[in-house]
Amino acid sequence: MSRENAMTADYEEVSVFQQPALFTSLRIERSTIPDGLYPYELRHADEDWGDPCQLARSIAVNHYGTVLTREPIQLPIEGWLNLDPGDFNFSDGDCRTVADFQKKYPASDKEVIDFYSVNDPAMHDLYFSQEKKDKANGCVGHLRGDFGSGKQFYTTWWPHQNDMLNTPEFKQDIDRTVKWLREQPDSPLKDFDAMKRCCARYMPSCEIKGGASPSCGFMVKTKQYVYMLRCTPVKGDYNFYAYCYRRQEFEKARTQPEKKNRPAPKKKRTEPER
Repeated sequence: MSRENAMTADYEEVSVFQQPALFTSLRIERSTIPDGLYPYELRHADEDWGDPCQLARSIAVNHYGTVLTREPIQLPIEGWLNLDPGDFNFSDGDCRTVADFQKKYPASDKEVIDFYSVNDPAMHDLYFSQEKKDKANGCVGHLRGDFGSGKQFYTTWWPHQNDMLNTPEFKQDIDRTVKWLREQPDSPLKDFDAMKRCCARYMPSCEIKGGASPSCGFMVKTKQYVYMLRCTPVKGDYNFYAYCYRRQEFEKARTQPEKKNRPAPKKKRTEPER
């Protein structure tokens, strides 16, 4: 599936959810999109190819086109929004290139929370404690919790790196993120039943191998942090671990090849993994 360079594609200026955007019918290579622009793809209905009906991070089938916005759009847990009449409109704007669009519309400071299912086994280690890699990965600490009898919400904070990265900014970010996850009706952190439904939906593609109990992996991203969420919908067990990382170090570590060192003797955990 070929993708176009964002800087050389031809666009039309449109509006989506009442905010200005660039539109192209092509798929855009994400790595070519400058910082401060946010890409989304549009889906058309089976029966009507001429009108978009849905906006999402990416569209596999019934692809209608791509939009680039200056302000990020908050998507729900499902990762898509239905488009009602008037939510997407072609306008008389004069922007035809990314450079024109950036010059005409200022960058936005709005922050959103993005939720992803994770089906990459190479990321499974990030759902567990790795003391020797904490600095390179930017690990702040991890949150362990359970739902009690099903509707309660009990958590314990476990610091990493002597809690040195547990700053007021991080506290504000994790509080906002957990609050959002608790409010979303289909979130794995809503309650025990919601977690069970969510994990059943994404199993087996997002199953975390090697755990003592069946677990499912998700990733939550904010502007500055990444939360790797390991969910275990088993009553009587801890129901989730959220490993918290600073996004800059996390993404840098993900792009660098891992050095192969001789394994060191295992140390006894101060907190047993279950």
